[in-house]
Amino acid sequence: MHKIILPAAPSPLLRLSFLFLSLWLACATKTTEPLQNPERFAEVYAKILLAGGDPNLLQHQDKKIKLARADSVLKSLALDRQQFEAAVKYFSAEPEQWQKVYTHVVAILEKPTSPADTTQH
Repeated sequence: MHKIILPAAPSPLLRLSFLFLSLWLACATKTTEPLQNPERFAEVYAKILLAGGDPNLLQHQDKKIKLARADSVLKSLALDRQQFEAAVKYFSAEPEQWQKVYTHVVAILEKPTSPADTTQH
């Protein structure tokens, strides 16, 4: 007759260690969108607006030119259009957060700037 040998049950310490490790990994691998901070998104948005140039000419510019300038600013900040659009969608669904963004953008745009402060592309 053959004996069936079952492995020993893991010790409570081993179980607890595994649980802790699992929870830590779950939290550590969770990433947030880089632009879901209202102040950070406002800074990026303001830089895109400033890179657009003269507001009186913006209405006459081709959409491709506007997008190219925005993409250039985003690239210089190690971001891409998908991240920016995801942030717009996020803030559009959160009116209180959108108000924070708007207020911060206005404050940035109203500040007197030196030529080194603007991102012209």
